[in-house]
Amino acid sequence: MLWGPQGTTASALQQTLRGYSRMGGMRMMAETSATVQKSPGSQSVTDCDTNPKSASGRPLAAIGNMLRMREMAMVILILFTGVILSIFSPYFLSYANFIAIGRGFSMEGVVVVGMVMLLVSGNFDLSVGSVMALSGIAAAALMVNAHMPPPVAVLGGMLVGGAAGAINGFIVTQIGVNPLIATLGMMAVARGFALGFTSGHPVINVPLGFAWVGQGSIAGLPVPVLILAAVVVIADLMMRKARALRQLYYVGGSQKAAKLSGINVNRVVFMTFVASGVFAAIAGIISMARLTSGVPTAFVSVELRVIAACVIGGASLSGGEGTVLGALLGLIFMSLVTNAMTMFGVSIYWEGVITGSILTAAVSVDMLSRRRLKKF
Repeated sequence: MLWGPQGTTASALQQTLRGYSRMGGMRMMAETSATVQKSPGSQSVTDCDTNPKSASGRPLAAIGNMLRMREMAMVILILFTGVILSIFSPYFLSYANFIAIGRGFSMEGVVVVGMVMLLVSGNFDLSVGSVMALSGIAAAALMVNAHMPPPVAVLGGMLVGGAAGAINGFIVTQIGVNPLIATLGMMAVARGFALGFTSGHPVINVPLGFAWVGQGSIAGLPVPVLILAAVVVIADLMMRKARALRQLYYVGGSQKAAKLSGINVNRVVFMTFVASGVFAAIAGIISMARLTSGVPTAFVSVELRVIAACVIGGASLSGGEGTVLGALLGLIFMSLVTNAMTMFGVSIYWEGVITGSILTAAVSVDMLSRRRLKKF
């Protein structure tokens, strides 16, 4: 009898390949892991699950699995950080402080949704900050200069963001340019357009009625926070349940395997870049409403904070991993760090040092954990 590298018989390997062709890489791995046995003489996974002695330990195992979830770890970290901040500052637990934190990260939270989708697919977008600025300026100019009604102006701004994402997706999928170079170029182009159209000056006199989108509240909760909550809930459920978005995990896990499963990889990646551009545009428009002006120099280095938040929340730069909820929790943690710097009087100019350090540490931990898993 022939044995594979994981102690799998030849017939089991054939069953694995047949299951793979039906359901795709990651689902195949999940289902075959329940039948694959260890090396000869050791106990199989199925035997362990049906062992009566192990049944009594299932509640403890469930608790252990919950604690190992990145989302639960982030919740614990956020609560721990909140407790520490509340001890050293009596203003942390105030309603006004929480509202300020929520308004501060709500725009970046919308961008996080698009970025985590890209990271799951094995890509990323460094142009989101510039696209935010350009889309906000486009929407503001349509309202102020062209006297378009706000809904039309908002649609125009979203089209600008979608177009930027489509260009990124085309360059990556059809020409084969690395996402780093493609989106880095778009970052410079979008920022250049924003500065060129405005000569470096903000677009002011946005209608005060539209400012409600960025400054208003409903039942005491800021409108941007409510928009973010709706976007996160819908996107997270769709990434967990919708077949179209589940394909992102297959593509990020292995593009070659995804193609063999019948997934149009280029189309999935292209549409993900478009979605990232649209989410960046929405965030830029909300921020423009909050400031009542389109600022061409705004949102510099937003991409670093967003990517760091996604990685902290469980996404991997290698693709195939990550959730919208985890990425949002990562952004909340980074917002708490920024809030702590403000409360303790630390200059905002040090924020780049903190963000860069957190990003480097998060990626390093991710790489080390992957290297450790490969050993086993």
